Amino acid sequence: MKEKESQKNAPMRRSIFWLNIVAMLAVVVLAVFLTFRWMNAYTQHGKAILVPDVTGMDEADAMSALSAKSLKGISYDKTYVKGVPVGVVVSQRPSSDAKVKRGRAIYLTLSSGNEPMVTMPDIADNSSLRQATSQLKAAGFNLLPNDTIRGEADWVYKVLYNGKELHGGDLVPEGASITLVVGNGRKDQDENKPEPTLDDNWF
Repeated sequence: MKEKESQKNAPMRRSIFWLNIVAMLAVVVLAVFLTFRWMNAYTQHGKAILVPDVTGMDEADAMSALSAKSLKGISYDKTYVKGVPVGVVVSQRPSSDAKVKRGRAIYLTLSSGNEPMVTMPDIADNSSLRQATSQLKAAGFNLLPNDTIRGEADWVYKVLYNGKELHGGDLVPEGASITLVVGNGRKDQDENKPEPTLDDNWF
């Protein structure tokens, strides 16, 4: 009796077994499919945004242009560029036309607008021409042709910037053009002239 009942239920058990197998395979396939869909969406596979050129824009306009492309602008540095107003984008990274993913940060360098200043070394009436030239070039100054006055040869008596006399510690724009006033090796005309004697006055 039991044997007959068992044989009768065998097809049903086989059906349930294969249904379970099919269901498990379906779950695995679905899981793999959903995983790949999620990874594709997360990495935005195959989708790239062309970075716009925002150099020359002011900061606000550059941020708007990047935001319109689903990119994030970040102002991370400032530098002085002659003739460029403060707050204007002078460079960007990544550069324009680079392909990036949505939400990528674009780092912007802005014009500081302020000319960098450096300290004038104490060289007036304190250095030879060779020493002064070495110090000024090391500090980034541009040297114009020297002016000369009567005095000890190659001794620096004055330092001029735009005609104004400078002293040690004065602040001057970086890369300024400097003129050194140096001695020409001639003493003052009256320095070695003997004083008149009584005999000289008499005649």
